[in-house]
Amino acid sequence: MISTLDQVIIGIYLTGTVAVGILCKGRQSNTKDYFLAGGRMGSFFQSLLVGLSLAATMFSGISLLAFPSVVYSEGIGMMLGILTLPGMYFILRYWFLPPYLHADLSHPYEIIERKLGPQMRTVAAGMFMLLRLGWMAALIYAPTVAILAVAGLPDSWFWPLILVVGLSSTLYTTIGGIRGVIVTDAIQFVVIAMAIVLTLGLILFRIPASLGQIFSFLSEKELLHMVDVSPDPRKVFTVWSVCIGWTISRCGQYMADQMSLQRYLASKDVRSASRSFLINVLGAMGITGFLVFIGLAVRAWYHFAPDGNLPKDVDMIFPYFVATQLPTGISGLFLAAILAATVSSMSSGINALAATVTLDFRNRIWRRSSPRGDLWFARVISAVTGTAATIAAGFVGNLGSIFDITQSVLGVFLGPLFGCMYFAIGNRRIRKGALFVGLATGFGVGVWITFSVVASIWVAAAACFTTIGVTYAGSIRMPNHHPIDMRKELPCEKVS
Repeated sequence: MISTLDQVIIGIYLTGTVAVGILCKGRQSNTKDYFLAGGRMGSFFQSLLVGLSLAATMFSGISLLAFPSVVYSEGIGMMLGILTLPGMYFILRYWFLPPYLHADLSHPYEIIERKLGPQMRTVAAGMFMLLRLGWMAALIYAPTVAILAVAGLPDSWFWPLILVVGLSSTLYTTIGGIRGVIVTDAIQFVVIAMAIVLTLGLILFRIPASLGQIFSFLSEKELLHMVDVSPDPRKVFTVWSVCIGWTISRCGQYMADQMSLQRYLASKDVRSASRSFLINVLGAMGITGFLVFIGLAVRAWYHFAPDGNLPKDVDMIFPYFVATQLPTGISGLFLAAILAATVSSMSSGINALAATVTLDFRNRIWRRSSPRGDLWFARVISAVTGTAATIAAGFVGNLGSIFDITQSVLGVFLGPLFGCMYFAIGNRRIRKGALFVGLATGFGVGVWITFSVVASIWVAAAACFTTIGVTYAGSIRMPNHHPIDMRKELPCEKVS
């Protein structure tokens, strides 16, 4: 059971998060202020906040549960993913951000409409909505079930926990807008980092074995084997699956997901957006590394200190360890960190979905009202979106492996979306009809991979490459030597 002190820590954290999110809303006179913070977050401190916010958004409560669990059973293969992040920075800095931020956009997917047409923007926005609604429902459900299990709470606590997590996120996001989301996300990243570092330190201090014994055990179980060049697509972590599958999935998150794109547009220019992304890269590398070490440490712990009550579900082993082995107060801090990661990702999803409904659909289909009217509508949609995702979380069924479900859900949609953004940023002329077919085919291939024996880490890459390949094949008779100059196609703004 969770102690009274742990309950107090969790309660103070949730209350403080809502208060900070509301108090940091800043000036809001129109939807640009609400969704993009007016595009004015360009100072070093603001770039730091944006970078930490981006890192916190990508590390949901599912990540904190899934990463140690995967390492516990599979070993440190995912460490290769950390090594791909610096390369991703250069791709984003020199290929993606200059044309994207030169375009002077008022909404993330506006560039798709300018380059590929309004119908393609509608398709992309629809795919994003389906992606994030399902993702947010799973996002709330998985940590709630874990907390119920490790705290020994009865099933009657399920809906109260679902509602507390979902509606608290909805409340401060609805009022605070993207500025409130960014500030609270940055704070939550600090909470997550503190909890992870403290947990790893306590495990290493209290484990009944020397470092030499731990290393020997992990080596014997082949859990320290990072480089696996096997071509078998059924294996989760190989050099090929991580360097190709994982990288494409991350590219989709950072270059096609509105939750990331909003933060770039909130930055003042390419330099500040790049600085924020670099901070995100450093934060993501650090957090992922610590989670990998925690997974190894927990595996060693239960080898040298066996527990007959250890859960059979590998996804529940780490939460069980937190509840039964960490001291009072520290366990509460870590459970608060799980909620912090959940709330930060939830708030970002709500804001991005509200922006999609407001700017991708409502303002393009119906006659626009005054800036204040648009702002009021955006807030209402934020509240409705968050409430809908919260209710949906209560009806999410068996998720299976947390890692697999997140890779599949994200990959099925983000793979085709990244393919679409690839054509929106690039200069190759294509047939729009071919891109429609490519998106549909990529989505279908992603679904097929999801239900096949192929590892879920390949879903995004397969969907993306199929989208691009089918689109190119359908456009093969078009002239190749008429590149579109983005500086002529799109309104330019001087970028420092």
